[in-house]
Amino acid sequence: MQQKARQNQEIVPAAIPAECLESLDRIKAGLGSVLSLLEVESERSEACHGVHCLLAMIKVQLDQMADRLCPAE
Repeated sequence: MQQKARQNQEIVPAAIPAECLESLDRIKAGLGSVLSLLEVESERSEACHGVHCLLAMIKVQLDQMADRLCPAE
């Protein structure tokens, strides 16, 4: 029940250090690169396809969180 309540909470805007935002951008870029490589390899390997699918879901969640933390102006 507590977990459900936490999911419904909205993020309160706060001052986010520039270093954190830069790190988040680097993580997103790195994950995007790994996903590109896995996409190519997934044509030959079912295991790579599975890893690609899992990481793609994680990237979507990361992108959503980043959009909440620093919405486009």
